[in-house]
This record gives sequence, C-alpha cells and structure tokens, in this order.
Amino acid sequence: MACCGDEVVEWVLSRRWYPLKGVPPDEIITLNLGEGLKGFLIKVRSLQVFAPVTIKGGEYVEGEYTVEYVKSLISGGGLLEVRKYDEFPEGQVVVKALPTAWTNVISVVEVGGRKYVLKGYRTFSPELSEPRFLRYLSRRGFPYSPKLALEVLLGGVVVAVMTRYVESVGDGGMPFYLSALRYFREGVRDDIEVKARELGKVVALFHEAMSLCDEEWCSPREATDEVVDAWLSDLRSQEVKARESLRKLGIELGVDVTHVIEYSLDRLERSLNELRGLRLIRTHGDLHLAQTLYDGENFTLIDFEGEPGRTGRRRSVLETASRDLACLLRSLHYVAMFAYAEARKKSLAEVFHEFVKERELGSEALEWQDTVFNALLREYLRNTSLQEIQGLNDEGVFINSLKAWALERALYELFYELNYGTGYVYVPLEYLLREGQLP
Repeated sequence: MACCGDEVVEWVLSRRWYPLKGVPPDEIITLNLGEGLKGFLIKVRSLQVFAPVTIKGGEYVEGEYTVEYVKSLISGGGLLEVRKYDEFPEGQVVVKALPTAWTNVISVVEVGGRKYVLKGYRTFSPELSEPRFLRYLSRRGFPYSPKLALEVLLGGVVVAVMTRYVESVGDGGMPFYLSALRYFREGVRDDIEVKARELGKVVALFHEAMSLCDEEWCSPREATDEVVDAWLSDLRSQEVKARESLRKLGIELGVDVTHVIEYSLDRLERSLNELRGLRLIRTHGDLHLAQTLYDGENFTLIDFEGEPGRTGRRRSVLETASRDLACLLRSLHYVAMFAYAEARKKSLAEVFHEFVKERELGSEALEWQDTVFNALLREYLRNTSLQEIQGLNDEGVFINSLKAWALERALYELFYELNYGTGYVYVPLEYLLREGQLP
C-alpha cells in the first residue's frame, strides 16, 4: 500500500543511497515482508529504490544489518523469493554492518560459524549485472570470484545476494600501493611483479570463462557499428554534462581542457572504429584494483556491477577483453600518483603540476607503473587464447585495442571525478595531457 508519514520520508531522504538528493519521493509503497519486517519501494521520477527495514527502539534500521532479516532469508518464504545455492549450517546468526561509501548496503553474516557477505541492492532494476555474473561464475566453479549462496528477488528483480565470505588481507590495490610507496621513498624494487603476474593469470582465466558463456546477457558476439556507436555516444553525453566543470577546471589550472577533451574524443573515435569485427565478451566492466581482494597469495574478483557513472544500458554492452586490462593500467596510474604524492609529502595537485612541467620527472615516477603492468600483461597473454577472446590471434591488434580503451577509461574517469567532486581529477587529466603531447 502507498504511504507514508513525514518521518518515513525524512528517513528515506537522509539515506546515502537515495538517488536524487533534495528531491522528495513521488511515492513510497510499504510491503509486509514478515513479522517485524517491512519493505519500502520508493519511486522518484524514473527511478525505483527498494529498502527492507525493521523498527528497533522506534528507529528504522536497514534490514541487511539485522538478525531478523537474515533469518527470514535463510528460512525462505514470504513476499520475497529466495533462491538458495548453498546449504546453510545450523546455529547462531550474527550480523556485522560493513560501512561503505557506496549505495549498496553490505554486512558480514555468520551462520553457525560460517561467514557470508550480504549485499542489498538499493537500485530496483532488472538490469543489475552482478547477480548474473555471480550465478554464472559459481555454476562454472570459477575459483577467483565469491561463491553465490543465495539471491533474493522481489517481483522477479534481484534485491540482494549472499556470497561466501572471502578471507583477505585487504583490497588488491594494497600490495601495489605499498610497493610503489617503497619504490618512491627508497628506490627499492620488491616482488610486486610476482603479484602482478598472479593477477594477470586470474584475469586471463576470467576472460576464458566469459568467452564460453552461452547465456543471452553474456554470449560473445562481433563488434558492429551499433556497438561502437554505443561506446562513443555514452562518453559524448558525459562530456556534455561535464562541460561547465571542464571550463572552470581549465581556468583554475591554466590549461585548455576543452581542447584536450575534443582532441582525445576525436582520437578515440578513430581508435574504437578500428575494433569493428573483433569478438566481444562480457567484461568485468570496472576492473580497478579495489575491485579485487588479496589474501597474501591470490586475487579474487569482486563487484561486478560495472562503472557507477554509466547507465544500466551502457553497462550491458559487450566490449573487447582488452578493456579490463586497460582499467587495470589506469588503476596503476592512480596508485603511482597517490604513492608518489605521499612519498614526497605533496598534494595530488602539486604532483600533477610537477609531472606536467617536468616531463622527465613524471616519466621516471611512472616507470614503476609500466614495469608492473608489463609483468601483468605478459602473464595474461601467456594464459589466454587471443583467438578465443578477440576472434583474431594477433597480439598487435590486442595491444592497440588496449591503448584505445585506456584512453576511453581516462576520459570516463575525468568526467566521473568532475561530476562527483572527488578531487582526483588530476590523475586522468595528467594522462590525457601526456598522451596527447599537449603543453
């Protein structure tokens, strides 16, 4: 039924996952999910959001943070459809909230001594990709992604997943950042290339698995004019949204940023057009280092939702496998600049100006990045069949497509950092200036 009182509207508006800040919801529908459990289906303009809640001490608490909600999922039944892929042990249920800056609500759940991760998707949309990835990779027995334990659906739309907990010492960026920091402080090279090779092997095996997918959402196909146009039109629409911010940034930095972007987009269009006819697979879509977990030896790929700055439709478009490699290359650039800034006790803005003015200094600092990525790339190529993943056994074509996607990713990063005000815009802009050889 439709509701709600002012206190519910106020609570909804205060949530970090509410999509349109300051815009009141058009409608909030209350759903009875079981004893002491409710669900709010929130509609605001063209968007829908779903949030399970309980009431504790007169306060609303998001369901994923409560034992009651978790028990209802494990037991099944009720309005929510629960599909189980794991046998849950008997015993005590413990729930610990996992703070996150993103829109999804995540908790670590312990059931009878076995640990899981529960992720609630606030965006209510049939276009969510992560449940499909987890279902497919778990069915294949792929060892480098979390194993799907259950998924929760409302009206056929997945609203939550629970996966086996992956033990780790940190996200995958951690060992690379520490390595870069040591290199910039002491000039010492450690065994980071060994770790890079391990990650390259994992990505190669992931792409092999995706190249064998026979489901509609991920079945490989050929790059057509329509697909290339979708890649380009998305970036151009982002550029329009960021145009005023780009103009202000150019004034602030004394750089003709508009010219940089126009030059880069034109160059990108030529490069992506050369990919027509290549084989496309369903890639991870946002494979930076923080989208992996590292346990001291191996890497696990996580967060298959795609780039947050993209539309759901764009996230569903297939790409060449080389785009995931380009995302990792760009991620290493972030690591290098942040580590260099910390090692030299400078701000990111200061490092940016230093790299732009002193090309040799910037090239020397980024040597670490290139060495690490080349180790990753060599191991990737050693463990994959280019014929299977791109439809052409030509390493040169693969490298050219990787370069094209690195440019595309840098443009996406620039627009994303500007639109979300992260303060990290200096990283992709440094790359675009360097690659464009502009003053």
